[in-house]
Amino acid sequence: MATRPNILILMTDEHSPQWSAPYGNRLVHTPALDRLAAAGITMDNAYCNSPLCVPSRMSFMTGRYVHRIGAWDNGSVLPSDAVTWAHRFAAAGYRTAIAGKMHFQGLDQWHGFQSRLVPEIHGAGPLGAVPPWRAPRGATDPARSGGGGGARQRILGAGPGRGHGVAYDEAVRDASVAFLRQRAAGPGASPFVLCASFISPHFPLLAPTDDFNRYWPDVPMPQLPRGAHPFYDRLLDHFDLRGLQAEQVRRARAAYFGLVTFVDRLIGEVLDTLESSGLAEDTLVVYTADHGEMLGEHDLWWKCCFYEHASRVPMLLRWPGRLPAGQRRAEVCSLVDLVATLLSYAGLPAGGPDDPAGPLDGDSLADVLTPTGVGGAAAWKNEAFSEYHAHASAHPMRMVRRGRFKLNYVLDEPCELYDLEADPGETRNLAELAEYAGVRAQLTHRVLAGWPARRLEHRLREDHRARPLLAAGRGRPSAAGSGPGGVE
Repeated sequence: MATRPNILILMTDEHSPQWSAPYGNRLVHTPALDRLAAAGITMDNAYCNSPLCVPSRMSFMTGRYVHRIGAWDNGSVLPSDAVTWAHRFAAAGYRTAIAGKMHFQGLDQWHGFQSRLVPEIHGAGPLGAVPPWRAPRGATDPARSGGGGGARQRILGAGPGRGHGVAYDEAVRDASVAFLRQRAAGPGASPFVLCASFISPHFPLLAPTDDFNRYWPDVPMPQLPRGAHPFYDRLLDHFDLRGLQAEQVRRARAAYFGLVTFVDRLIGEVLDTLESSGLAEDTLVVYTADHGEMLGEHDLWWKCCFYEHASRVPMLLRWPGRLPAGQRRAEVCSLVDLVATLLSYAGLPAGGPDDPAGPLDGDSLADVLTPTGVGGAAAWKNEAFSEYHAHASAHPMRMVRRGRFKLNYVLDEPCELYDLEADPGETRNLAELAEYAGVRAQLTHRVLAGWPARRLEHRLREDHRARPLLAAGRGRPSAAGSGPGGVE
């Protein structure tokens, strides 16, 4: 490309697209996201590659699937020699900076970024904290329940207030604004990639009072019924989620909606600075999240499953003059595809045969979103994968969304098959119906292609046996971290 864009990645934690106005929610107030959607492209069927923080983020950073990089759960460490998109952009002359959360576990809090503007909120992380799979199929072992009363308290303690995430996100906003102003003051500088990564609306569910009161007390209750798979029962027990009262659910939902509006306001202030600094015309802006939030739908909370509220993510892209404004796209894609797309728009190798860092698992959407040549838009695979190996799981789990159908596969347990066009709420499992046997067989083949479930299970169990040694022997970085670029 003749001109390499600046790239601003705005990322939140635990934000389902269903809980925002650009995706049709008439209750949740998100004017900054509305603004992005009106001036850019809204991807309606984007997915995370794992519905849990660390695996999703490490997959996003590398552009590779979880099973290829060994990022199984929130205790997993990404090796320092794993090539990330931050490495790729830096090697191409971009200035790379991270402000906020990326949930890097261990002492390396950089992974290719030249600047860390705000320390990681989790520090080195809870290495070894995720327990091994001890539960037999369909049973719950109290020894492996890492949630218990602590997880339930996230809901019981929800309401108005200032949780630690509020101050942290304000610091992310301040650092991002300062970075953009600094870049605007240096004309002729190299292009930049800034990842402004907020923790809201992730728990603790304490929203600033005005944001909480915007939704309280007229909060709708969850609408979708509990699923029948034994995994969902294990999740309920793991997080101690049975028997919640209606008012507790409403307060938690009001606080979550308030946090969505709160972080949207901070995003709006970052966008204001981008525009007032004169950088907007040369900057590709992306908004996304690491995974979603069930928020009581199907009786579940947090993420940790393949339901749409947990595994789908928002994906908004704006690039003035290069991407169409106000367009919605139905292509099925995932965060690894977003990585390939950003590299492609910057004119960098996107995992092809000429890529010195090796293959990516995603494909670039660039020729789909901005078609060139007489052939029009390129054909798209219309497929996304996600996998899960953490809380309440007893075997490897993988999901494929292909066209209108979604298959949730669990080794040695029943699978689920949903027609998302006819049943967007995922209330009717088609897996055992004879008329869908062909669809099930086709999607099972896709799930297992290149994903050796039985070998993965053995590899995971070996990893779990070694994990306590990491927990016992790890050190801690300083509050600001350490690395080649200093803290700006």
